[in-house]
Amino acid sequence: MANHLKIIGEAYEKFNDTNTSVSANKEPHSLRAMKRYFLTKQQASHCNNASLKAGTIGHNIVEICLNKNLTVDEVFASDEIQKEIDAYFPIDKTDEMKFKFAVKFLPQTAQNHLENFKELPKQTWKTEVEFIKWIEPVNIPFRMFIDALGETHLNDIKNKLPTVKFAPLKTKQTKENPNRIGDWTCSHPKLDARVFTTDLMQISLYAHTTGLKPSLSYASANERILFTEDNCEELKPENLKLWLNELIAYEIAWEKKLKAANGSVTELLWLNIPDFSDIRKKSFWWNSIPKEYMEDYLKTYV
Repeated sequence: MANHLKIIGEAYEKFNDTNTSVSANKEPHSLRAMKRYFLTKQQASHCNNASLKAGTIGHNIVEICLNKNLTVDEVFASDEIQKEIDAYFPIDKTDEMKFKFAVKFLPQTAQNHLENFKELPKQTWKTEVEFIKWIEPVNIPFRMFIDALGETHLNDIKNKLPTVKFAPLKTKQTKENPNRIGDWTCSHPKLDARVFTTDLMQISLYAHTTGLKPSLSYASANERILFTEDNCEELKPENLKLWLNELIAYEIAWEKKLKAANGSVTELLWLNIPDFSDIRKKSFWWNSIPKEYMEDYLKTYV
C-alpha cells in the first residue's frame, strides 16, 4: 500500500507524532520521553554537547568533500565550517576541551572516512538523502536521512573522537605534544572491531528502504575501518532482517507506552522514570541537557 494511504496510530496521534526514527530508538526511554515530549522543539534543539556537535561538523566535512570534489583542508578552512565551529558554546570546561581536541583532529578523521569511500566501487554520491518508510506492523513511518547514497551502495559515517583529561605538567615540556592543549591532554580510543548493534539497526533500515548494499565507515584520527557484506557477517543480506526486526520491536515497545500514557506527557514521564544516578554523573545520554531544562524535568519526580 502506498505510504500516503497509511494512517498513523491513535497512540502516536495523541502526542502529535508524525514519524519516528532510528535515533529515537537508540535513546533510553526516559531520555526519549524527556527530549521528544517534555521539552519543546526549540528547547530540544539546544540539547547539545561536544561529541554531538563535533560529530555533526565531521559529517559535514566528509559530505562536502564528496559532493564538491574538494580536499579536506579546503573544506575545513571554509567559512561554512569555521562558522559552525565558532558557533558552539560548551557546557563546561571538560566539554570545551573535548570540542577543541575533536576539532583539532577532525581533518585526519575526515580524511580517513574518504579513504574508506575509496574502497567502495566508484560512484556518484548524494548526501543527507531523506526517505519516509512505513514498515508493518509499526503504526507510524520511519523518517531517515542517509549520509551517503550511491548507485550500488549506501554508507553511514561514524566518528570516534578523542577522550580528554585534566593533566597539568609536572615538569617543563621540552617537545611539542600534539595531544596536549595547556593543562589538558587527549587520547585516541581504538576503533571497535565489530559494528554496534544500534548501527546495524540503522543500516538495515536504510538497506531495506533503498535496496542498496549497506556499508559503514568507522574512523578516528588514527584508524579507519570500512564494514561491508564482504568483511562483516552481520551486513550480509540474510542477516539484515534480524537487525530490522529488533528495530521494529523497540518501536512497538515505545508505542505500547504511548498507549498507556493516553496522550498525557506527565503519565509518559512516570512510565519512563530515569536513573537519577546517571543524571548526577552526567553520563553520555544526559550531559547534553541544559541545567535549567533538567531542573524543570526533575520536578516531575522529586
